[in-house]
Parts: sequence; structure tokens; C-alpha cells
Amino acid sequence: MTMTLAEIFRNEGKEEGRAEGIANTTIRLITKFVAPPSEDIKKKIHEQEISTLEAIIDHIDELETIEDVKQYLK
Repeated sequence: MTMTLAEIFRNEGKEEGRAEGIANTTIRLITKFVAPPSEDIKKKIHEQEISTLEAIIDHIDELETIEDVKQYLK
């Protein structure tokens, strides 16, 4: 099966939108349960893979400081 160029771009857009949503959710959870992250940390969160963001979300109840959050960021 061959995908058209439009289908490829549509799929890439969906994945980027999903990653953006998960990054924003991660930032909201960090703000609520840990501390407000700096702009630098927010930028790094938006650069992470979805699997990394999901790991932060899964362990949010174990994170106590921004330093704990930084351990997940590449």
C-alpha cells in the first residue's frame, strides 16, 4: 500500500499534535504537583520523546523537586 504525500503529512501532523498535547499536560502536572517549571525546563519538555513524557506523568507522584524532573530530561 502506498501513502500519498498528503496522508504522510496528515499523519505527521497528528503525531506532532499528540506530542504537543502530552508536553502541555506534563507541564501542567509538574506545576500542580512539583513546582512551576522555568521557561528552560518547559522548552526541554517540548523537545522530549512521547515515551519520556509518559514516564514523567506516570511517576509524577514520586517527584518532589524540579531536580527530580530534570533527571528525566535528555
